[in-house]
Amino acid sequence: MINGWDFGPGQLLTPGDVATMFRVDPKTVTRWADDGKLASVRTLGGVRRFSRRQVEHLMFGGGAK
Repeated sequence: MINGWDFGPGQLLTPGDVATMFRVDPKTVTRWADDGKLASVRTLGGVRRFSRRQVEHLMFGGGAK
């Protein structure tokens, strides 16, 4: 867990996945991460991944943690 969010196997979403869920551009998702609104980790290749639990928490009215 990082920042209280699960980044384990099966819990990782790409910026494109998150963008689709929120109906925004992937660049917006990257900006949210840069602004600290979404927790993220980077893969060994440097690609950003997001916690499915946090995204669902935000989608269903849980607010940011």
